[in-house]
Amino acid sequence: MNSMKRFSALVAITASLVLGSASAASADPVDVTALKCDGDTYTCTANLRFGDGDWVAQWDTDVYHDRLALKNPVAVTRLRCDGDTYKCTANLRFGDGRWVAQWDAEVFHDRMMVQDPVDVTALRCDGDTYRCTADLRFGDGRWVAEWAARVFHN
Repeated sequence: MNSMKRFSALVAITASLVLGSASAASADPVDVTALKCDGDTYTCTANLRFGDGDWVAQWDTDVYHDRLALKNPVAVTRLRCDGDTYKCTANLRFGDGRWVAQWDAEVFHDRMMVQDPVDVTALRCDGDTYRCTADLRFGDGRWVAEWAARVFHN
């Protein structure tokens, strides 16, 4: 846990980096093809590359205006979600490359259930606060979604 406390880097990416490649972080995760968050329902939804393409992972989030000032960002190399463990995992480009941020998500079929989500333009996770923050393409560009995550060495 001491090494966790020392891990103060944040994760900053563009949506295109979310779709990058990295090693598996859980048993049978699948790639995320799109990530959107909704300020009306307070959920983020990740479209999954699985089956007929209508599978999604979804988790609760806080949505608020005026994003946090972030320091020392590190890139995310891949974002994947797993319908067996109900977890989403972001692989972090930090240290030996085996650091990840992970959070619980609902995984279900039929992405059409999601109403009025907006695109995520950047995703950051903080090993000190154990929170992930997604910048949203909405309004003046200062809206964010934020949720709790576990950050650990895999």
